[in-house]
Amino acid sequence: MEKHNLNDLVEFNPNRFNPKVVINEPGYRMVLISILAGQSISEHTTPGTVTIYVTRGRIRFFEGEASCDVNAGEVVTIARGAKHSVQALEDSVIFVLATGGKESDKAPLDESEELDLRNVPRPQRHPMIFAKFDALLPGASLRLLNDHDPIPLSHQFNTLRPGEALWEYMERSAGNFRIRITRIAPANKPDALLSISAEARTASNAHPNRSKARK
Repeated sequence: MEKHNLNDLVEFNPNRFNPKVVINEPGYRMVLISILAGQSISEHTTPGTVTIYVTRGRIRFFEGEASCDVNAGEVVTIARGAKHSVQALEDSVIFVLATGGKESDKAPLDESEELDLRNVPRPQRHPMIFAKFDALLPGASLRLLNDHDPIPLSHQFNTLRPGEALWEYMERSAGNFRIRITRIAPANKPDALLSISAEARTASNAHPNRSKARK
């Protein structure tokens, strides 16, 4: 059993909308988003059915060319794969539930690039992933294949690309992890990759023997 106090997760960011992941499991994702008036979430798609519940404020929700205003206490739902975006008309808090979207449920053709990290030396992984992500347009995505759950990478995205990426588990089993990372907002810190590269070099210098062993 898990219990969450959503009020404790409300935190506005003056620079962009602020998502807080409540649950992130294959085929089931819950996110609380705090978004100030005038801020927006760029157009993107998700592999599952999406339900958005406005708990505070008022937003304008776009599905393709169609739009509607959603007030506190109202819910809007869209089918999986539909392009959608959000604009906050007031300081708002929205609760997003994405269901489905497992590997077996996705569209027959997935044109996003898949990066197989299993044979890539560890110091090279994060710089490569961020370089690929930074080249994506809003709405585009890439997929990762790894032999373990890359939780530190997820934390780095939250820190270095806040509000830019949607992290979704497509598969999570022993020795086999697939993650889709979708760009949902344009870049905010173009120099952040330098921090990643510096971190990788520091880790490599701190463990020279380990780096040589993987070559």
